[in-house]
Amino acid sequence: MPNTTSGFLRARLLADVGGTNARFAWQSGPGEPITDVRVLPCAEHATLQDAIRVYLNGLGHGTPDAVAIAIANPITGDQIRMTNHHWSFSQSAVKAEFGFNTLRLLNDFTALALAL
Repeated sequence: MPNTTSGFLRARLLADVGGTNARFAWQSGPGEPITDVRVLPCAEHATLQDAIRVYLNGLGHGTPDAVAIAIANPITGDQIRMTNHHWSFSQSAVKAEFGFNTLRLLNDFTALALAL
C-alpha cells in the first residue's frame, strides 16, 4: 500500500542504474533525509524489476508512491533497452507491476546536470 498522507505523495524510491550496479535509496517524504542506501550488482538480478523487488523487500517500508531512476541510457519512449547491460523493460509495465503512482526515468547525465 502506498505511503500517503492527505493525498500528498510521500515515500520515494530513488535509484541510479548503471551497467555494473543499481544503487537504491529511500526518502520518507519531501525534505526528509535520504536513507537506506544499498548497492546491488546488476549481474545478480535478471531484471530491473527483480533488483527493485529485492531492495523493497529488504526494507519493509511497503511500496513508495514515487520512483525516480537515473539510468546510463537514452530515454526516448516507454521501452528501455540498456546499452551497457542486458536489462530491458517497459516504463508503464514497471509502474503497473509495483503500483507506483509516479515513475520517472531520466538519463544519468541529465540527472547530474539538474543537480548542479
